[in-house]
Amino acid sequence: LFATALIFSACSSEPMFQITNLDAAKNAVQGYYESGEYDRECSKIIDEAIHTIDEMTLNDKSAVVFDVDETALSNYEMTKKIGFGYDVAIWNKWLQEGTASALPQTKRFYDYLISKNVRIIFLTGRNKDVCEATRRNLTEQGFTKFDTLIVREPSEYKTPAAEFKSIKREKLVKNGYEIIACIGDQWSDLVGGNAGYKIKLPNYLYLLD
Repeated sequence: LFATALIFSACSSEPMFQITNLDAAKNAVQGYYESGEYDRECSKIIDEAIHTIDEMTLNDKSAVVFDVDETALSNYEMTKKIGFGYDVAIWNKWLQEGTASALPQTKRFYDYLISKNVRIIFLTGRNKDVCEATRRNLTEQGFTKFDTLIVREPSEYKTPAAEFKSIKREKLVKNGYEIIACIGDQWSDLVGGNAGYKIKLPNYLYLLD
């Protein structure tokens, strides 16, 4: 019986666990982004964020911290072009070009905050060598008014994203800002304190710790 069981196990074509086919996964992601579902989900999240901030008492130090990639600016078309993969040389070239499009729902949220005289801070994991390209890209996409754009200094390139952003938010608070909310596409944009109301946008393109 034992030998028979071994033979059956060896000959069985059933996998021990299910794995999604890579092409199927890419097609599912593309369908999600291009069917309108991604836009609908983002719109609902932004509607809720505006409603929440409408209920807050604001002052001249109230600030919202924005992530950049897949939050303020969309890299979807570039990511799709390279097959939903990642190549550091292509990515860095793309950032230097500074041609990413604004995410419409985030731009609507930004415009709302500007109308409420809330201070805007961009805090990104991008490196210092693309700071000016990032600033130009943001400005050209309509994010023309913000207090500062914070990027990684060379000494911070290896700092985990959550730790890096938490440290920067702590410094902002010490400098007098009252962070009422943070918006990002990764939980590492939002964890670690001094985040206020957390606004998490969907991202099925990549995951950062």
